[in-house]
Amino acid sequence: MAENNILTQIQELDQYEVSQRHSYFQLKYFLIGKEPTLQSKMWQCLREIKVRKDTLNSIELEREEQKDKLELLNINAEKIRRDLESLSSSQEKNADLQIMELNINLRQQDRKKKAILETLKQLDEREKSSTEETRFFYETFKNLEKIEPLRHYDDLEAQKNYWHEKLTQKTNLRLLTQNKIDTELIETIIALPDDVPIKQQTLQNLTARQEHLMAEMQKLVDQNKVQLRPKES
Repeated sequence: MAENNILTQIQELDQYEVSQRHSYFQLKYFLIGKEPTLQSKMWQCLREIKVRKDTLNSIELEREEQKDKLELLNINAEKIRRDLESLSSSQEKNADLQIMELNINLRQQDRKKKAILETLKQLDEREKSSTEETRFFYETFKNLEKIEPLRHYDDLEAQKNYWHEKLTQKTNLRLLTQNKIDTELIETIIALPDDVPIKQQTLQNLTARQEHLMAEMQKLVDQNKVQLRPKES
């Protein structure tokens, strides 16, 4: 009873729609934005488009499968109804028990039908989410391609540039944080828009740390110069 009550209460929340997909913010800043070069951003877009294309194809196959199951259920339900009509005027022994059994079978068919209709609804929602994400990656790819033409994934210069930028960022972050903070966390923060306070604070801290390290290095250089200076006779 309590379960039914809460189900009734939450029905009013159905009017509020929260998408099951990633937000465009996540896709832009954390999935594509974290890539270090324009080429790797485009490569990532193509990967994501491929994944969602496969998902959409799977959804379509599953939808056709569920529709066939639904059609078979309707056929079985019609057979049960005809049997019920035949037994309703029958004088056959145990006809009443058969009628009870057929009514149970009919209710089972109805529940299975509801389950399939709910599955079809969920497939529609998944299709909508995947389509929206696919459109986002496609438009992002086209916008990036206007800045720089796509290069082959195994293009030597593109790969050298990608790994240079990626490893340089990781190296610098490890040096600046002295491994005290997870570099993945720092990379995620840096990928945020410039007006997000945590990014501004993090960049200020990294800049201060960098200036401190540079000052320490300059001290060492100055000390070495003094030690290497020839002594006056």
